[in-house]
Amino acid sequence: MKNILSFPLNSLNILTLPSRIAKKIKYGRSLHKNHVVEDVFLVSYPKSGNTWLRFLIANALKVHYNVEQDVNLFNILDIIPSIIGDGNLRPEGPFGRTDIPRIIKSHSAYNPYYYRVILLVRDPRDVMISYYYYLKDRKQIDDKLEISEFIRHTKYGINRWTEHTKSWYYNNYGGGGGQIIKIFRYEDFLKDTHLQLSSVMDCFGIKINEKLIDEAIALSSKEKMKDSEKKHSSTNIINEKISFVRKGVASGGQELSDLDIEFIANSATDIARILGYDL
Repeated sequence: MKNILSFPLNSLNILTLPSRIAKKIKYGRSLHKNHVVEDVFLVSYPKSGNTWLRFLIANALKVHYNVEQDVNLFNILDIIPSIIGDGNLRPEGPFGRTDIPRIIKSHSAYNPYYYRVILLVRDPRDVMISYYYYLKDRKQIDDKLEISEFIRHTKYGINRWTEHTKSWYYNNYGGGGGQIIKIFRYEDFLKDTHLQLSSVMDCFGIKINEKLIDEAIALSSKEKMKDSEKKHSSTNIINEKISFVRKGVASGGQELSDLDIEFIANSATDIARILGYDL
């Protein structure tokens, strides 16, 4: 495989057989059966910009390799699939290529079997707002649930974001025996999409010229994604592929009350500040 993610594997931790079995059982739900060390995982907490990042990467690969197939909300999960716990994924990389690794989307908390990880984080205040409307639109939470209640929800609220983010950050700097985690911020993509996408593609060992990076960004614009959403919303596709595209802005939680912002800060300030968010 020519272009595997340019993260050195070093030496992997060697566990005793009982330890390996226990570890597999614990983390198996967020790991596909045919995983290999070359797999690259795009990890994020829900509503942190993972869909846009997948579009950017897929379109960058499309223009770099001169692929005719368009990238849209109907086929993005075929190009960059979502994790299937206890299942198998196709052995090829994006667009069926064998010279680049599989790229796999996941919302999982820390998993030691994700050897190569691109972790996308976002201001937790904006995550809470986006996640609230996303779940509400999909009727996955009570329609009468207020955003203040949502932020304090034991399953979806800010404490879950804090746990998820800390699990990846502290394992990243705890020395993971060959596991490499690269952290990117959604807000940095908004400020300089070109620079951030180039940096992500560098992780794959793929150098893409400036013009093609700009072309990939244009193909992945919010307008293009919304057009794709409208085009495919009437087709029989799984729910994961629809109702993803909202404002996508960095608002610092402008819709939230002062009490809600304070509650978020009390839960997330430590890890948020480390990541560059001043709550």
